[in-house]
Amino acid sequence: MTPSFEEKELSTVLQAFPSLQMDEDKRREIASHIRRERELLEQMKKRKKYAKVIGGAVASLALLFIAYQWMPSEAVPSAQQMNTEGSQNAQAAGTTSHKDKVLTLDSQIQEYVEEAIHKTNKAYQPENMTVIVTDPNNGEILGVGNLKRPTDRVPHIVRAMPDPVVAFPIVTLAAAIEEGKYKDNETYESGTYEITPGKFIKDRNNGIGWGQITYLEGIQRSSHIAFAKLSEQIPNDSLQQYFERFGFGVKTGTEQINEQPGKIPNMDTPYDKAMAAYGLAGSASAIQQVAAVGAIANGGELMKPHMTKEERNHVDKGRRVISEETAKQVREVLEVLVKNKPGSATAFSIKEHIVAGRTGLVGKRDPQGNFIEGKYSYSFIGFAPSNDPKLLVYIVVDDPKTDLWTGLWGQEIVAPPFIEIMENSLQYLQKR
Repeated sequence: MTPSFEEKELSTVLQAFPSLQMDEDKRREIASHIRRERELLEQMKKRKKYAKVIGGAVASLALLFIAYQWMPSEAVPSAQQMNTEGSQNAQAAGTTSHKDKVLTLDSQIQEYVEEAIHKTNKAYQPENMTVIVTDPNNGEILGVGNLKRPTDRVPHIVRAMPDPVVAFPIVTLAAAIEEGKYKDNETYESGTYEITPGKFIKDRNNGIGWGQITYLEGIQRSSHIAFAKLSEQIPNDSLQQYFERFGFGVKTGTEQINEQPGKIPNMDTPYDKAMAAYGLAGSASAIQQVAAVGAIANGGELMKPHMTKEERNHVDKGRRVISEETAKQVREVLEVLVKNKPGSATAFSIKEHIVAGRTGLVGKRDPQGNFIEGKYSYSFIGFAPSNDPKLLVYIVVDDPKTDLWTGLWGQEIVAPPFIEIMENSLQYLQKR
């Protein structure tokens, strides 16, 4: 008998994982289920418009079969479950049966994600784009999208990428506050700082700086020196311990296979420690950064990000990484970044709700680790409402095709999709 298209797809996936074994009958059973799910997806609204993204959803379903070690088909979340109002209500109420695993993905929020990716791709033709929407209070992934499929079997949301300039500085700030080393109104000299003989830290405006400024203003301006000086005040091993506490350097345990743990950078010297504090060293995946900042949003607990849930009235519990008071202070600083000039994220404010968050701009690296001239990644992670977060949205856009001035700033690229997803999703949740 000639293998079906789905059987061939499944064989290709399994070949990438030699440790997995599956007999022919089970392959045919799973392939048949995937075929049924594909037919259901074909019938979904706006199928043609979002063909690429929905195609990725089919691939994710196939991987979930493997991740759950080939459960009976009735225990696997279906496309119909993803797309029915009843399923959404059950997910919201946490009333799934013990035998069922239901996707946390919300079909309406997923649609907002796909539309934002479509618009950004049309406007800027980026090399890639990744979006994750979560409920930071329980770690549920409500929407996820990626412009391109991975070529090496590592899903983009769990791929460790160099220089996590969005999340690492937030953890540095949290560590400084937790250790009692941060004061908003304390001042320092911005510009260029010789941290050790012959080793200089320069602010992002070519080391010119903004004169004598407060640490709060320095963080608003994404001052490298502000974070370098904060790192000096944190005890030698403590900053690394905070990165570990926030889940960096290890896998989150989310359902996506081939998750990469990333790397907490070396901090043996003051210069290395300063670079790590700002995020210009080491590596982390998108889902690690989402989980870490989610702990700031929810009051200090690191939650395991997940796409499925089970058990009636199940309550997810996290691991406390900082105090509630520290998390509150970090939220207030991130809120200022969006609310007030000279905040680097003022373009990300939305109507009716206060956003807290941080932008990231970093040069892309070649396989040898060298920066590639003229190629950048633009990112933003933010949650709202700031005082009682309901949603967290992370967006990264790689190497968009744009002019120099927009390229140096980037807000015009990342802010529109963030605002569209956050505003629409919050309105939808309020009406649901």
